[in-house]
Amino acid sequence: MRKILLLILIVLLIGCSKKNEQILLFEAGSGGYTTYQNDNIKIKISDNIDEKESVYTYILNELQKINEFSPIENLEIQISKQYIVPNIDEGIKCDAKFLETEEFKKELIRKSYGIYDNWISEGLYAKIYEIEKKEVDYTTYYANNEFSLFGARFFEPFATKEEVENVQAASRDLVKYLLENNKKEEIIKNNISISDIEEWTKERGIDLSYQNEIQSLMNRMEVYRVADKFIINTREEINGFKIDISIAEVKAQYSTALQYDTAEKIEEIILRFDRDTLAIKNGIEGEAPKFYTEYKEILNNVPKVKYIFNSNDDGGAYGGYLKLGSDEIHLMDMSVHAHEYCHFLFDNSFKEKGIDISSPLSLWIDEGIANYLDVVYSEAYIKNIEYGFYVISDITEHLEGQGLTGSQLEAIQELNYHELSILVENNIDIYNIDEIVKE
Repeated sequence: MRKILLLILIVLLIGCSKKNEQILLFEAGSGGYTTYQNDNIKIKISDNIDEKESVYTYILNELQKINEFSPIENLEIQISKQYIVPNIDEGIKCDAKFLETEEFKKELIRKSYGIYDNWISEGLYAKIYEIEKKEVDYTTYYANNEFSLFGARFFEPFATKEEVENVQAASRDLVKYLLENNKKEEIIKNNISISDIEEWTKERGIDLSYQNEIQSLMNRMEVYRVADKFIINTREEINGFKIDISIAEVKAQYSTALQYDTAEKIEEIILRFDRDTLAIKNGIEGEAPKFYTEYKEILNNVPKVKYIFNSNDDGGAYGGYLKLGSDEIHLMDMSVHAHEYCHFLFDNSFKEKGIDISSPLSLWIDEGIANYLDVVYSEAYIKNIEYGFYVISDITEHLEGQGLTGSQLEAIQELNYHELSILVENNIDIYNIDEIVKE
């Protein structure tokens, strides 16, 4: 009996010591910073920060709370006055003011475990910091609205205040449910599947059909706001992307920004980007198998591209353009994405292998490839045709407010007339979008 009691006591002591184990960091100073670190954590505090010891103590206390929930895996924090605008692409770089925000605590959780989905960090934030549950009847809300856990749903102005409150409440309840059902490791490893939440949604009468449609967006990208920028950034550096949206332009309701001014529109855009990108690569493989075989390593390992969504841009290109010598595609019209992506695919990726088709002598090849793959394989091209033929009844009237001269308007109108004439003369039904695209 005494042996059993002793064994129980040892188990309890081990459990308690593990839970309350203090984070130990070693201090070193160099290059204008004081650094505190161990194998998993690194905190750098600039000499330009006031009350450095207090700042360090505060951060350490926050990390202790997170570490007690589950050991921190990998985290780097850098505090300096130069980071008035936080940088959270890799690690956390910010000034002391950012430490006071709720977003800092959520970012600590995300970076401590490599979590991307906002709904998970929202739920863990409530759990770790013991946030009192708000009385939000999210089940009634989702009885009348589509259920989506994608990150853009957590931010105004892309979602209403009501939706933000409801998705936060639902996320906290969902994470609590998953933890109670022994899914802690899956949560931390970003390994929650749609089947893991089915029972939770059934119990609460939530329709999962829309979440199923956008599931490919989950466990894949982080969504956050930094100053006036709204950022969507995939975890993949290869075949990944980063989207940069001006919140000021969305709030101002610029006509171009209306393409992506809601979370649902952003979800649709990313899904279409994914489909078009895949269709283009599959098209190359199908139509040019020898070329694909020779260069498939390049085609299937494309460096991360940065999409800048612009309402006003002085790049001099209608709709969008690839900024030469960079990884940036500027988009004013979302429908030109596939065309500009083809430029990025063949220009940037192939240049690394010594193949250049963007020189002045071969620009026609570059444009020809981009035009062909866009027209044949992208959904965006179909949308453009639908818009041009069925939405704009008078192309001249549509363009009058674009600052074009009379002769330019006449030329565009004549071009539109000839395009229609070609279709009619070739017995193509202009009211059948599938036939137009096929031909």
